Amino acid sequence: MRQIAEVVHRFETSPLHASRPMIALVFEGLSEEDKQLPVHLLYGLEGTRLFARVCEQPEYYLARAEAGLLRTHAADIARRIGPRAAVVEYGPAAPRTGAMLVESLDTPHAYVPVDADAVHLAAVARELRARFEAVRVMPLCQEFRQFVALPPTLGQARRRVAFLPGTTFGDFRPLEAVALLNSVRETLGLGGGLLVGIDLAKEPSVLERAYDDGAGAMAAFNRQVLLRLNRELDATFDPAAFRHRAVWNPEQQRIEMGLVSLRAQSPTVAGISVALAAGEEIHTRYDYKHTLDGFAQLARIAGWVAVERWIDAEHLYCLQYLEAAE
Repeated sequence: MRQIAEVVHRFETSPLHASRPMIALVFEGLSEEDKQLPVHLLYGLEGTRLFARVCEQPEYYLARAEAGLLRTHAADIARRIGPRAAVVEYGPAAPRTGAMLVESLDTPHAYVPVDADAVHLAAVARELRARFEAVRVMPLCQEFRQFVALPPTLGQARRRVAFLPGTTFGDFRPLEAVALLNSVRETLGLGGGLLVGIDLAKEPSVLERAYDDGAGAMAAFNRQVLLRLNRELDATFDPAAFRHRAVWNPEQQRIEMGLVSLRAQSPTVAGISVALAAGEEIHTRYDYKHTLDGFAQLARIAGWVAVERWIDAEHLYCLQYLEAAE
């Protein structure tokens, strides 16, 4: 028990998690009948590095399609957002995506990445500061599923615009997505805008290849969460004892990603044993896909009005710009 108390104290007094200690989230998820880990644990210094490799894989169309739309329609997006805007990015999975948006804008006032993982957030902020010396980079370490309190200095911006990449928005169940969109609208205030990436529903084979590529990049990204638990929570997971799994669930309209135990085993977390049967899965990520009509309904319920949208030539992915309804 003393070891557990020491681990809890370490995370309560560190910036690694802004609201609840990581160990509490991990214990909560692993104690459920369907074991799971918080999705944000996939990111961090090593996770960010490995996710960048995922984005380079030919099967992972999301990064390619989103970057292509940001590049091709940069002028239109900048026109919609306007000059001297403050960009608030929710869950910045890849720093270069936010960078592409910021560099397309006319004299941006500030860039505010928001994430619960302080290690990942620091890496994103560091990269963006190095790239944009004239732009204020103001990271906020907090759980953005709740209301985000923005820095008072953003009041000097001409407009506050949120950016929700598809890799972030897809993590939310439909009801959670409505709550998030509503929270974003309240955070930005009157005149707020939202640029959101929407991964469109498509052939299951295309989706499953994207999340289980031939090079094993996504599998490595997924397994490294166990190494993170070993480093930061004194866990004893053996990543080689787990198989990466990514399957399409048509009823829930989502990709389900997890780690399947290859044998009966009992790794420990802070000295507490976690019993796993052979074939038992630890869920690490759910990634929801949307139709254009389905997303429009979610946005309307949350008080947003669609202003413009851009879809890639293969109809895989969509960027939409929305404004808060009066």
